[in-house]
Amino acid sequence: MSGDFEDIVIVDLDLSRTTWSRVHSSMRTLYLRLNREPDTEWTRFFHQERESRIMVNRHGLWIEDGCIVFDCLLSDVETHHLPDFRQSVEYANAKCRELAETRREQGEQLREDARGEQLTLAVLQARIRSQGGISAAPSAKAAGAETEAGGFSARRDEWRARFRTALANRNKESDRGND
Repeated sequence: MSGDFEDIVIVDLDLSRTTWSRVHSSMRTLYLRLNREPDTEWTRFFHQERESRIMVNRHGLWIEDGCIVFDCLLSDVETHHLPDFRQSVEYANAKCRELAETRREQGEQLREDARGEQLTLAVLQARIRSQGGISAAPSAKAAGAETEAGGFSARRDEWRARFRTALANRNKESDRGND
C-alpha cells in the first residue's frame, strides 16, 4: 500500500442522522460513516464503479459530510447495500492507491530529470569556463553552488542599478518642479 493514500472504510451507522426517506414511507435514509472525508477523486472512482454495475435494489445515494447516504428498505441493508458499498469502496481505494503511486513515480522522474539537467548545465559551464581561460569547477555540486551564489550577486547588482536609476530620475523630476 502506498504511504500517500490512506484507505477509506465504512466504520459506523450513524443512527442519530437516520430519517424517513422522501422516496417512500417504508424506506429510510441511512448514513454510513466513513473513517475520513473522501476527496473528489475518491468520490469520482466510487461513483464510477457503481455506475459500471446494475443493481435492482439501488435507490438514492450521495456522499455528504464523510458519510455514504442512501435510501433503502431496512431489510435490504445487510443483504444488498453493504456488500455493494464495500465493493465500490474497495474499488475507489484501489484506484486512489494506483493514482498516488503514479503521482509519486512522476514526481521522482521529474526530480531525476531536473538533477540530470543541472549536471548537464554544470558540465557545460565547466567546458565554457575552461575554453574562456577560467578554471573549471572541480565538481557538479561546487558548480551548482557557484552558479547559485553568482546568480544572487548578479540579481543584487541588477536591483541596485535599477534603484539608483529610479532614484536619479526621481531627483531630476523634483528639480524640474522648483523652476
